[in-house]
Formats: sequence, structure tokens, C-alpha cells
Amino acid sequence: MRRFEFEEGNSHKFWEVVVEGNAFTVRYGKVGTEGQTQTKTYKDEAKAAAEAEKKVVEKTKKGYVEVAVAGGDAAKPSAATKEGARNRELELAIAAAPDDPQAWSVYADWLQGQGDPWGERLSLGIAHASAKAAEKAKLKKAIDKLEEAQRETLFGKGLAKLMKADDFDEVAKLDWQYGFIVGIRTAAPEFEWDGTGADTILRAVVKSPAARLLRSVRLGLIDFDGEGDMSKGIDALSKSGTLEAMRELFIGDFDSEESEISWVEAGDMDKLLTVMPKLRSLRVRGAAIGFGKQLEHAELESLTVETGGLPAAAVKTLAKCRLPNLRRMEVWFGQKNYGAGGTIKLLEPLFGGEGLPKLTHLGLMNAEFEDEIAIRLIKSPLLAQLETLDLSMGTLRDVGGQAILAAVDSFKHLQKLDLSHHYMSEATVKALQKALGKRVDVSRRREPSVWGDAEHFYTQIGE
Repeated sequence: MRRFEFEEGNSHKFWEVVVEGNAFTVRYGKVGTEGQTQTKTYKDEAKAAAEAEKKVVEKTKKGYVEVAVAGGDAAKPSAATKEGARNRELELAIAAAPDDPQAWSVYADWLQGQGDPWGERLSLGIAHASAKAAEKAKLKKAIDKLEEAQRETLFGKGLAKLMKADDFDEVAKLDWQYGFIVGIRTAAPEFEWDGTGADTILRAVVKSPAARLLRSVRLGLIDFDGEGDMSKGIDALSKSGTLEAMRELFIGDFDSEESEISWVEAGDMDKLLTVMPKLRSLRVRGAAIGFGKQLEHAELESLTVETGGLPAAAVKTLAKCRLPNLRRMEVWFGQKNYGAGGTIKLLEPLFGGEGLPKLTHLGLMNAEFEDEIAIRLIKSPLLAQLETLDLSMGTLRDVGGQAILAAVDSFKHLQKLDLSHHYMSEATVKALQKALGKRVDVSRRREPSVWGDAEHFYTQIGE
């Protein structure tokens, strides 16, 4: 509960507010009386908190002053602390609806009420976004003047210093909204880079007051000398404290011209998921990928794992995942020569479907055991709930293709079945096209490599 009082002449009034779930209750009247109560309910917790805070701002503008509540929390000091004023409810409201100017405006009003320079900076940013011509230029000058005067307060000492480095823009690209940093892509720009470290910048950004609403991180190659080791970047994120606004994370944002996928050690993702409770999308590319012993996350909607060799431990954890909101899942398994340890036995728990109740797109791809995956899916309850299925990039042969044909009615509800990059015969390909029409992709037919008397089948991605 928060309590505010107004005293002027013979008038001495109070106003109290309590936010509970998706509703808030106010009590108001003359000091010394019970007053009156009123409750308002909204569609969710974030909206209730935002509307309650709007009322708080209205009251403080009218002269109400927050006071300590006996037996409860003391009132917050009106002046911002050195680290900056924070309001979790308002920040969550913005994170839930980042394109809603009203949520930002309420936050700006609250920050100004706390004496935080970010209140003025945010208000200027909102005005600048919609201004035209001369007014826009005028606001830009005001923003530049404020940032120069309050640089370390707004950005933090570490980031303020790094942003003035000549090579900053070579290493990091920042995305901004109303003056706040909402996205970063950082990577070493070249081999044997001896300039500012990508992990140094990332560490400064996640600690900066300007990045309290950070929602997207793309981490490229940060340590060529360490053979593509991503651990420094993962440490920078996992040791930053809870990042409640984070929605999108891409570990391994590089292409084949920069490094082969099997040369980059992506590392363990479990500690990242722990500090990002509201994450919606996780994409990881590289080798030596791990997810700890249990993969659970309440909010994750998309999971993409791109590798030339997924270790057995990671396959085992993925198979037992508990991701109640996941809609999209893609996993590349890779080749044994590059660290792949996947087997149909390890993957078996996944096919029960208990941990993925909302899944509509499944990609079990780039596998040396693609035939076994296709056969097992036929009897899996997961198949019926899918809209799209991707078994591409692997070593699918006639045994898998014929199994699909034998149970073709189980696949006809799919909008798309991707079987591209395969080793099926032309006869099986034609039969699949006849049975499933345009919904099936059987392009990129491959012939096995022959060494001596043996045929060899390869996934699309290994090294």
C-alpha cells in the first residue's frame, strides 16, 4: 500500500492505493476518517499497475505527498538515487507493450516526480519522435544538451566512457527508443581484433541505466583468439541481474564467412534463461551447446538450436523440456564427427508431447537418424497438434519416406512438410508429391557418396 496526504489551510486529506493482481483499490477522504473505497479491474496485472501509477502521478501533481505507512513500507525518497529511480510495474508495462506511447509517458511522469533526469530525457524523446521539422531540430538540441550535462547519470560511468571510444560503432550497434537502449548487436569486427572488447561493451550496456528496458541482444563472435568461445558474453549477461524486459536473444550471430559453425563454442544456455524470465525467443548457433539438466521456462515461445553437432546431454535435456508456451521449436542435430550425440532413444521423451502443449511448428533437422525420427513421429501425439513439420537437412531415405506414405493421412493436416535435402529415390519423391501435393517439399535430392563398397550419407551441416 502507498499513502499520500495533502494539507493546505484547513484541508487535510489522504489518498491510498493498493495494487493486487489485475485490479487496484483506492481509499480516500479526510485524515482521521475511514474515507471511501473504490476498486477498478483491468485485463491484466501490467495494465492495472500502469493505471494505478497514472493516478499516483495525478495526485502528486495536485500537491499530494507520499508518506510512510505505519507497519508497512516507508515512502520512497522523492530524489532519485545515484543508480536512478526504478518502478518495476511501469517498466513491465512498457516491456509488455513497447509501442504504446502512453505507457512510456506515464513512466516519464513518474521519473520526473522522482527527480530522475531520465524523466526529462524520456519526455524529450517522446516529443522528438512525433515532432516535425524545426520543432524536431529544437528538441534534438535540448536532448544533446541534457545528455552532455547528465551523461554519466543517464548512461552510467562505464558505458558513457566506452561510447566515446573511436571504435565503439565498429563493435556494437545499439537500437534506441525514446532515448533508452532497447537492443544491441555486438561482435569483434575482425580476426585478432585488439580494440574494445565486445564483451566489455555488453557488460557495460546491461549495467547501464539506459538499458533498463533492454529487450533484444544479438551476440556475434566475441573472441576469435579463444576459438569462438562465447563464455565471456554469456557471463556478461548472466551476471547482470534479472533482465525482465528481455524478449529476444541470439547467441552466435555469425555466418560461414566468419567461422565454421563447429568452431564456435556456444556454451550453456540455462543460466541465461534464469535471468530472463520473460524471454520469448532464444536462438543459439555453434558447437558445445548445453541446456543444463532441466530446460524449463514459462514464457519462451520460440527455440532454435543451430549446430553441426549437438551433444548427447543437450539432446537429453531438450527431450524432457517443459516449455508450456512454446509455439516454435527447431533443432539441428548434426554429425557424430562434429560432436553429435543424438539418438532416437535419447529423444524419446519429446514425442510424448507433455512438455510442449502449444507447439505448432516442429523442426527435427540435420539428423543422421532422420528416418527414425520420421517413423517415431507417426505415432506421436505431437504430430496431430502441429501445423508445420520440418525434417529437412538430414539423411532421410526411402525407409523414412515410405513410412510417411504408409501413414499419409496423419500428415495431411499439415500446412507444410519440409523434407528437403534428402536421399530418397525418385519413385518415393513422386509418390510423396502425389499424396501430399504442394504441402510437401522434396527438393534438393542427394546421392550418397561411395567409398570402396560402402555408401555414405551426410547431413547438410557438419563443420
